[in-house]
Amino acid sequence: MPIPANPRLRSRLLVVLYLEFMLTGAVTTLLGPLMPLLVRRCSMSDAAAGSLVAAQFVGGFMGSLFANRNLRGSVFLGVPLISIGVGALAFSSCNLSYLCAICYGVGLGLTMAAINLIVASRHSEGRASSLTLLNFLWGVGALSSPVLVEWAQRHQCLEWGLIGLSIAGLGLWLATLLGDFPSPSVQGTRSGGSTYSSSLLFFGFLFFLYVGLETSVGDWTALYATRMQHVNDSVAAASVGCFWLALLLGRLLNAALLRRIPEPIIYWLSLTVALGGISLYLFAHSSLQVLLAASATALGLAPIFPLLLSFASDSMLASRNSGWVFSSASLGGALVPWLTGRVSAEFGSLRAAFLVPAAAAALIVVLSLFRLQRNLRSGKPPLTLSAGPGAER
Repeated sequence: MPIPANPRLRSRLLVVLYLEFMLTGAVTTLLGPLMPLLVRRCSMSDAAAGSLVAAQFVGGFMGSLFANRNLRGSVFLGVPLISIGVGALAFSSCNLSYLCAICYGVGLGLTMAAINLIVASRHSEGRASSLTLLNFLWGVGALSSPVLVEWAQRHQCLEWGLIGLSIAGLGLWLATLLGDFPSPSVQGTRSGGSTYSSSLLFFGFLFFLYVGLETSVGDWTALYATRMQHVNDSVAAASVGCFWLALLLGRLLNAALLRRIPEPIIYWLSLTVALGGISLYLFAHSSLQVLLAASATALGLAPIFPLLLSFASDSMLASRNSGWVFSSASLGGALVPWLTGRVSAEFGSLRAAFLVPAAAAALIVVLSLFRLQRNLRSGKPPLTLSAGPGAER
């Protein structure tokens, strides 16, 4: 699905798309710093709070399922849905907040999947580095989310902060409408491809695990930190801020390293660091230790999703019906945090609940090792995970 490479698209529209992707980072992670406030205001149990996160990602599941069918239409529809959902969340009741989360979740699913694939299609050379840089911008947005919430709470204007995010999204949407966007007809040149090839099934499961892991840690870190010793008023925002800051810096660093260091080396080192960070959560006994755990985990997670997306892009772009791969990521983002909340409610311990994202990280390692062994037996380069479009049925 080649996107026409004209100068106006490169210099204007891509800038707008990058800014929209940054906005999706802020909105995707918004519930993390809002979680302690929502739990107090609505008297939510941990299970109910997990259901709110699940509602967002159920919406993401529905949106990303159709994103690959029409990349242009997905961006045009997705961004206003984000703005409507976030704006409504500012003044909604506790019960209606679930509908708001679903609304902007659908927008996130459409927009994020479409922009990722547009960028992937334009960069066959250095694709992993380009996608890492794009997701670095997503991290900028993610980092801004706890900063915005903390600032707005201090100035008692949280509702207007959410309205500001909504207005920003509508402004970017108008800029997209005025841009020279590629016609949907360019997507018709794609072959039907195999909708459920072994390669897509493999990546679908890894996306499920990774997004579930990242979302669970990002959304539950703030509440976990407030239940530790030596807590102050800023520890919730500081803990989740450390997570997204480390993710941001890790992606910026890896965007440069991927031009010099082979992708498999970075992939395996990152998995090792992420496992170490998750282990710190399980043994943390103070808010400072939670801050360290959040930073280490995020640093390890930073390049994993862009690398997986780079490996999967050829197979996904070969089929108009591969949107379910992104949907599996949203499903993981819904189920793993929800399960974390359920375990916490069942055992009365968020520490025990962090075994859920730890298990997701361990499964990613096991599946990657299995794929590595399979590639070695077939004579393929280690961890060249994608078999290429249409190569596997």
